[in-house]
Amino acid sequence: MKKLTTLKSWLLRLAIGLAIFMPVYFLVAALGTKFGVWSWKFGFGKLTFGFGPKLIMLTFGVAALALILSLVIKPRKGWLIALLCLAVPLFGFAFGKKLRAKAAKLPPIHDITTDIQNPPIFSETIATRRTKSQCSNTLDYIGQTFGKDKTLVSEAQVKAYPDIRTLVFTKPAEAVFGTALGAAKSMGWEIVTNSAGTGTIEATATSFWYGFTDDVAIRIRPADGGGTLLDIRSISCVGGSDIGVNAARIRTFRDKLEGL
Repeated sequence: MKKLTTLKSWLLRLAIGLAIFMPVYFLVAALGTKFGVWSWKFGFGKLTFGFGPKLIMLTFGVAALALILSLVIKPRKGWLIALLCLAVPLFGFAFGKKLRAKAAKLPPIHDITTDIQNPPIFSETIATRRTKSQCSNTLDYIGQTFGKDKTLVSEAQVKAYPDIRTLVFTKPAEAVFGTALGAAKSMGWEIVTNSAGTGTIEATATSFWYGFTDDVAIRIRPADGGGTLLDIRSISCVGGSDIGVNAARIRTFRDKLEGL
């Protein structure tokens, strides 16, 4: 019994240590990637999705065993601490399950535009920045496919995000441009280029976690029958699937323009 009591005490300490270490580990993996301590493939790939699940399983196993022993071995103390420690990996499991479920419902694409036939084109300035950032995703949209069956990105986008369409306004292009530029700034994007003359705005959005960068191109032009057309395109720098991030960004931008 004394050995089991010692084991319980040791497991409780280990469970507490792992429960504290686990969130710190993922925090370091994310911020280390964001600030360039290591590459996204190492921080996001190996640390987060490689070793991360193993750490969660280890924390769960130790905390669960500590909880069982705390309930069985007298004096029955420490079970609440063990339960709190167990909640940490359970949250990790729930978050991972939610993320996988969301990814399963969406196509593995990362380039979203309101105009799939004639998407806004990025300037050489953006192309150069992406080269320096070692972006692996091409800026080409037309004809791009994915998967063994070579599904067109444009077809997959329409099916997954049918509401992402060209925005039509009754106001003149000059007024729409000013409002669009203000909305882009309010989104926290870094404005890279903007020209009222050509009706174009380019920006880069950086995620808080991992520091992933997505580039945005906005095109504003007069409509043939009057009014103004606005198209926006958002593309990730790296990764196959954006898990809906680019579409969500376009929707948020669109919402900010409501009322024009």
